[in-house]
Amino acid sequence: MSLEISVRHRYRDFELDLQLSLAGNGITALFGPSGCGKSTLLRALAGTEPAQHGTIHFADQCWQDSQTRFLLPPQQRDIGMVFQDARLFPHLNVGENLRFAAPYTRGGVQLDADRLLHQLQLEPLLQQMPATLSGGQQQRVALARALLSRPRLLLMDEPLSALDQASRNLILSLIEQLQRNHSLPIIYVTHAVDEVLRLAEHMVRLQDGRVIAEGDPAILFGRSDSDPLLSDRALLRGQVSHHDMEYRMSAVACAPGQPPVWISGTEHAPGTAITLSIQARDIALSLHPLTGTSLQNQLPMEVVEINGHDSDRPRLILRFGQHRLPVSITRRALVQLELRSGMHVWALIKSVAVEHQ
Repeated sequence: MSLEISVRHRYRDFELDLQLSLAGNGITALFGPSGCGKSTLLRALAGTEPAQHGTIHFADQCWQDSQTRFLLPPQQRDIGMVFQDARLFPHLNVGENLRFAAPYTRGGVQLDADRLLHQLQLEPLLQQMPATLSGGQQQRVALARALLSRPRLLLMDEPLSALDQASRNLILSLIEQLQRNHSLPIIYVTHAVDEVLRLAEHMVRLQDGRVIAEGDPAILFGRSDSDPLLSDRALLRGQVSHHDMEYRMSAVACAPGQPPVWISGTEHAPGTAITLSIQARDIALSLHPLTGTSLQNQLPMEVVEINGHDSDRPRLILRFGQHRLPVSITRRALVQLELRSGMHVWALIKSVAVEHQ
């Protein structure tokens, strides 16, 4: 099951022009700044705003073929859609909004309705009208309604951008469970790095209506040829190897044979898979390990690339196992340490500077 997209859509001052072939599993993040074409692409996939030219195929269905003038109506596509705003029917209460999904039942994952309502904390709200709900509550209803229609593909257009942190965490946890338990493919539009960090296995970076990068977020983040949204941050994937219950810190093994990365404020059990995020400005360098310091992470790395030798802030790429980490330092530090490609250095990273999901 795959999603094949080749579309072109022109507005007066913007054009979406891209080709994508996406696997029909996992979570794909469409990532980029506002106005880059993320939502336009999602509307084309949903069929609510068909592309002017091109083709879209999902699994065994043709959704659009402009050459033959074929367009499958939105209600016949095996999709669920969650918008940035909940778009609930204002004249129906929560329970009635949820029951509205029944006539549109598709061939996808069938979830236990009672369990879903419990997970999204919707049972006390079933008799309430949408106008009485908070933004987070409305969005939870919208997600439940989309899932109860049994989609084979879920489209989510910045669903968390207007929510409080508690509602965000609740929905993020459910999305993770959907993937873990049911492998429901999701196309997830966002410009939030933390959502990509937590959810995405595959990322498509859009700029001005075109694909400028695509692949594993752990590889795309930190690349020297990436744009600033990606190049100033590294993603490291690993497993929790040890948990210090007294100090609520976890050691994450990211590179075989190398020291773990210690992170703070966690209670992850050993064996838990985890993704870490480290910004380039949060890494300092030393030629030797330090003593008498509060730094919990002193990691041996190799300098593999130096860019901007003559700039005020040269940029280095370090190798740590299979990972690449960008580092931003001053030109003075570069000269004083006499750094060059191939050197081995110690990366100094505060545990509190390591983001994790």
